[in-house]
Amino acid sequence: MSHLAISGGSVVTPAGLLDADVLTGDGRVVALTEPGGTPAGAVEIDASGCLVLPGGVDPHCHIMGDVAAATRAAALGGTTSVLSFTNPEPGESAVDCLLRRRQELRAGGAAVDVGLHAMLYEPDRCSATELDALREAGASGVKVFLAYPELGIMWSTRGLFELMVLAAAARQVVQVHCEDGEVIAGLVAAAVAAGRTGPHVFAETRPPACEASAVARVLETAAITEATCYLPHLSSATALDQVRLARRRRRPHLWAEVCLHHLLLDESRYEAEDAERYLVCPPLRAPADREALWAALADGTLDAVGSDHSQSRSETIPELSPSGRGYSYGIAGIGARLPLLLSRGLAAGVPVERLVEVAATNPARAFGHHPRKGVIAPGSDADIVIWDPAGEATLATGTFDDGTGDSVYAGEAVCGRVRHVLLRGEMVVQDGSYSGAARGTYLPAPAGR
Repeated sequence: MSHLAISGGSVVTPAGLLDADVLTGDGRVVALTEPGGTPAGAVEIDASGCLVLPGGVDPHCHIMGDVAAATRAAALGGTTSVLSFTNPEPGESAVDCLLRRRQELRAGGAAVDVGLHAMLYEPDRCSATELDALREAGASGVKVFLAYPELGIMWSTRGLFELMVLAAAARQVVQVHCEDGEVIAGLVAAAVAAGRTGPHVFAETRPPACEASAVARVLETAAITEATCYLPHLSSATALDQVRLARRRRRPHLWAEVCLHHLLLDESRYEAEDAERYLVCPPLRAPADREALWAALADGTLDAVGSDHSQSRSETIPELSPSGRGYSYGIAGIGARLPLLLSRGLAAGVPVERLVEVAATNPARAFGHHPRKGVIAPGSDADIVIWDPAGEATLATGTFDDGTGDSVYAGEAVCGRVRHVLLRGEMVVQDGSYSGAARGTYLPAPAGR
């Protein structure tokens, strides 16, 4: 076994900062040792003055349009595990899609490890056999939508209930896009009838109340069925209220996620000439909602931070644009997620241990990949980020080289920089530059979690 030692840094552990050297071998963390305890013959990486973090785990991505580009960006931003949605083709079953995507990943090209969440695009249709097949194939979770009737993917409450009954028995995590699609459809119809168009109208027809009511419905259904639910991209203070209420009642078992764009950006972007660049579902919210999200991240209400990275954008309802062509929506942020979260979080006084928890440890826990991922501990994969808190940079469109051609984070100042990134003990980013070696593999969720 060849050893590599990361020495001189402060290691971020669940118990706090630890001045220790990290010894790795055969792709795993072997030990955390006293500083200066590097064994003879080990390759040494000097992390003096730096924080040594577990590789980021991004729980919420759409990367299958260009896995190589998206995972390269992830690596450059310190994310070593990406959980992506499968996005079935029309008429393709959830199982067939996951198996196809799994083969695509096994064919190579990924810079980091990639797990898969199964999209259930056929509303109110899922069997115990299908859930078993998805688990056997390594799906990290399944996702359904309470919105998008225009796309034909919106589930009913009864369908959600029946799915959660099956998922509870199968110990499968159910992710739910929480927006009330029927109310949104009514608001869109009213806007179209009044001749109202524009990106701001797209956002206004998806108000916070539609999110909060859907969150309440999901949490009550999960409590009845005893299913584990994961609430992605929460965006509003009213949705957070529902999470806190459920937690006070100590039911159900839930995970709550926020995405980077909702932490950093607000609805004022929809007043600018380039408003379409910032369209996303749920939309950007008021500054007060953004402040509430930061408070919820700090106090433990929110469990995870995702990017909702969109390698390619989706199309909106055509009638809401003056031309009738529709707008595109979705934000690319897989590379920016960890650097901006660390920079803004530390500046706001959030402890680095908490930031690592929401950026790596909890996402790995939620989907069955912990303790292999999300922590620096003996036996865990040697997925490690060396973060220099003294570094400074201003992000540009091509900083993370994700191939999307745009970044809503261009121009954002970042305090700190990713110096080195290791994936299972192999250097994938050195001195801030991608090594060019695609070492990522398919990351199946353990069947017995």
